[in-house]
Amino acid sequence: MNTKQIMWAVGVLIVLVVVFGVLTSFTKPTSIVKPAEQHALAGTLQDNGDYVFDESTDTYEIKAQWPGTIALPTADASAKARLVIEQDIADRIATFKSESIAGIDSQETAHLKELGTKYALGFEYKHYSSPGYESYWYTVYEDTGGAHPNSYFFTHVFDAQGNDVKLADMLKDNPNWLDDLAALVRKDVVAQYKTRAEVSDTTGLIFDEGLAAKEENFSNWYLDGTDLVIEIPPYQVAAYVAGSFEVRVPLADVNN
Repeated sequence: MNTKQIMWAVGVLIVLVVVFGVLTSFTKPTSIVKPAEQHALAGTLQDNGDYVFDESTDTYEIKAQWPGTIALPTADASAKARLVIEQDIADRIATFKSESIAGIDSQETAHLKELGTKYALGFEYKHYSSPGYESYWYTVYEDTGGAHPNSYFFTHVFDAQGNDVKLADMLKDNPNWLDDLAALVRKDVVAQYKTRAEVSDTTGLIFDEGLAAKEENFSNWYLDGTDLVIEIPPYQVAAYVAGSFEVRVPLADVNN
């Protein structure tokens, strides 16, 4: 290649570089649009990182709170777990409205106004951590004008991927986990009842059905450190006056 040809090739290369630079300056980089965050319930984000849902009318009020972020390894896992809690709360609110609020007629409205009260539904939670898991224990308060407000529990335990873990999966290493857990819980509940009521015999005072080896009897569970905790709401194992029961069992004692 002679000098003239080399100069021509260099000139063409320079022109191509200039043209590419001009075109690039007018081309905007493609922006990555993040998908909108999914929500099952419209809440207001608070300074402490919780969402709060607050709905009030002349006849009822509903208040709920839930974590905006779950302490899991990834944002996707956190969002997945948060949505599970939101959906659970939303479903319970829908049930409350359809089964309780829908039954408020003009006579009941006048009665509530005379008493200066309202039907109410409230959700409060506590958070517990254990290696590889984050647990949320909810207490639900419900007042529908009865002799006294009622309360019950629900829990969610999430693994590192944001999956909602079931008790049977947590204790899968023990093929007899349900019988073993039922025996441990019953022993503890009976001991607690004897102390509270100052009695030596609980015959006829403890509801055997509420302590039977059925998975639904131990559905309110979470992990706190190395402990498996079972929360038993009022009425499940004894009269309302006896209150609720909490049983803590080392996880290793059941999952073996």
